[in-house]
Amino acid sequence: MEISNLTDITLLENVINQFSSLITLFQAIGGLILFYIIINVVSMILNRKKSKQIAEINENLKKIKNMLQKK
Repeated sequence: MEISNLTDITLLENVINQFSSLITLFQAIGGLILFYIIINVVSMILNRKKSKQIAEINENLKKIKNMLQKK
């Protein structure tokens, strides 16, 4: 009976170690996904600001073009 219990404990420890590794892997993947989402949100905010600036520049160019055509 003691040998049986010893193998059961060893088997249980192996299973726990495998699940521990799997959980660590899932945590790493979750961290990468979270990092990816944060980078995309920051990128989206910066792109929105750039789009507004480009639209403003285009409007200013149209005004300048109209002023030059009037002369």
